[in-house]
Amino acid sequence: MKNIASRFAKIQFTEKSAPFAFLAACILGFGLMIPSLGFYMDDWPYVFYAYNKGIASLREMLLYDSRPYAAWLYILAFKILGFKPLYWHLAALFMRWLTVVLFWKVLSAIWSNRTRETISIALLFAVYPFFMLQPFAVGSTHHWVGFVFFNLSLYLMVLAVQQKKYLWLIIPAALLQAAHLFTSEYFAGLELLRPFILWILISRSESSTQKRFWRTFLHWLPYLLVLGIYAYWRAFLFQNVEGVTRNTPVILNQLFSEPFKAIGFLLSASVKDAVSVMTIGWQSAMSADLLDFNSVYVRFRLIVSLIGFGFAFLYLSGLDVDKEPPADDWSKRSVLLAAVGLMVGGLPVWLIGRYILESKNLLSASRFGIPSMLGAAFLLVLIIDYFVSDRKKKIVLLSLCIALAVNFHLDNTKEFQYSWEKQERFLQQLLWRAPKIQPGTALLTDEEILGVMGEYAVSFSIITAYQPGDVQSPPYWYFPFYYTNPNVGDLLRGAPLEYSKLTMNFSGNSNQMLLLSFNPEMKRCLWIMQPQDTNLRLVSNDMRQLSAGSDISLIGQGEASLPEVIYGRQNTQTWCYYFEKADLARQYGQWDEIARLWEESQAIGERADNGFEYIPFIEGYGHLEDWNYVTKQTKFANKITAGLEPSLCSALDRLVASASPSQERDDTIKNLKDDLKCANYQ
Repeated sequence: MKNIASRFAKIQFTEKSAPFAFLAACILGFGLMIPSLGFYMDDWPYVFYAYNKGIASLREMLLYDSRPYAAWLYILAFKILGFKPLYWHLAALFMRWLTVVLFWKVLSAIWSNRTRETISIALLFAVYPFFMLQPFAVGSTHHWVGFVFFNLSLYLMVLAVQQKKYLWLIIPAALLQAAHLFTSEYFAGLELLRPFILWILISRSESSTQKRFWRTFLHWLPYLLVLGIYAYWRAFLFQNVEGVTRNTPVILNQLFSEPFKAIGFLLSASVKDAVSVMTIGWQSAMSADLLDFNSVYVRFRLIVSLIGFGFAFLYLSGLDVDKEPPADDWSKRSVLLAAVGLMVGGLPVWLIGRYILESKNLLSASRFGIPSMLGAAFLLVLIIDYFVSDRKKKIVLLSLCIALAVNFHLDNTKEFQYSWEKQERFLQQLLWRAPKIQPGTALLTDEEILGVMGEYAVSFSIITAYQPGDVQSPPYWYFPFYYTNPNVGDLLRGAPLEYSKLTMNFSGNSNQMLLLSFNPEMKRCLWIMQPQDTNLRLVSNDMRQLSAGSDISLIGQGEASLPEVIYGRQNTQTWCYYFEKADLARQYGQWDEIARLWEESQAIGERADNGFEYIPFIEGYGHLEDWNYVTKQTKFANKITAGLEPSLCSALDRLVASASPSQERDDTIKNLKDDLKCANYQ
């Protein structure tokens, strides 16, 4: 053990290795799960418009999204990355890494002799546990590109101040500032870091306080001018599209009418959000709920976190830098810069009257804290440095923070991974069961069925799956009726179902709807309910009642498949493929097709986990007069699924009404109904 320890002690890393260390941290926190991630909530509008209406349609979409000048970014990104989720997630990882590298370059340029401190800050910033929307690879593109532009602008500004030969860099720095402001408003608050950075740099060569202020102001003036132009445009010139109310700067307007009230809100919001960014992620990362050792994923997550700890400890211990940096202004100025970065990061969000803690959905609201993560990571490293004097203990504590942050992100990513898997299964099975759906149809479930999505995201994903092309209005829309209209009676009588998102406006009615039940967690396929399912005990009472209004005549036959460029090739060698196709064949009385599907499924060893999914085959073989099969499968279905008797009895009644009459039919059905005690359910 001593030999191993001594060998590790001899490992040294130079300052040039820092970008590779940041990349390793990003991969541990975000990269390992990338192959199993897809598109989610705010990704889907971009994907829908670009795929169905053409990439150029993103201009119109972003106009309605109140970000008209972000269109260039998304048009370029879709042309380069296309529609494969993998490419978008790799790009998001790269942009996050580049953000970290540029932040480190800024700190290194300001304090060139503080290699250990600046690398430690950037390493923690790489995985700081707050922003939970890293898997929103499309929707967060403007966040990371904006952050890259901002950090690069800062770096060029610092170089322009430090050396006269680089004074010309003010021009690209100001252009990058304008680019990030007009592309993504999120980092406008961090612009207030500039005068503080300039003050630090100028103070080193200017002793007169008056001259410091004057020189700081002159160097800040080009950037202040750009910021002023942006603020004037945003507050007074920019107007949302008629009918769209989004991101209105209510607090900015209030500064002119009720300044004290507005300032009070800004101070309160800044303190609350600063505390949120500093604490919420760490609370989640250390939650005992994450320690379910029976879970394979938990064990994987903990192993990766331990690797993260070992990597951080080894790297920070082996940094080849001076143990005692020369005297400088680090202790006086670094805390100021960190605190300002933390406190002003959320300014754009506060100016529209919002802040992190007031949001009901912390997952979504975590995007408000992206700018403040810069100051939070900076400040946390300074706190550790202040209270822990022993170098080894500092490294252990910082490595523990990095391990906890990796644990936080891996736990967060698991929900996204499962959501994508569930999305694929849902959409595949929907297209198998309903290859064509009449336009104007509302698709209903009781609750939301897909995590980290929401009804408009599910709707856009469904429409994209059917590939309708350049539609002017959505042909279908998804509604979880508990949130839309929980009154089942109203829905059965016919209630309007309407939704507007961006340029898409759906106007439907519950008289034209399909009711869906999708619970893969219970080992079930997608079920499209029918009026005959009003006695199905395997769904809620509300679902049973609403089944009476589910109109499967809205479903047409044909062939449909998911866009391969998004989802890859479909796997039809699954039980749910055979069930959905058999249920569609039952709808159209194609009994021979049901038999073919059954035989094919048995040839590859596929079978149902729920007895309800045998009913289309039972009815199919009943019409083909194979009563031995009907007897065998009815008993088997009832055996594997409790409470199925009413549904099986209804299926037998349908065979009495429609199958070819014979003595064998009557005897078989009578015996089965006696076994099932059907008299109790009729």
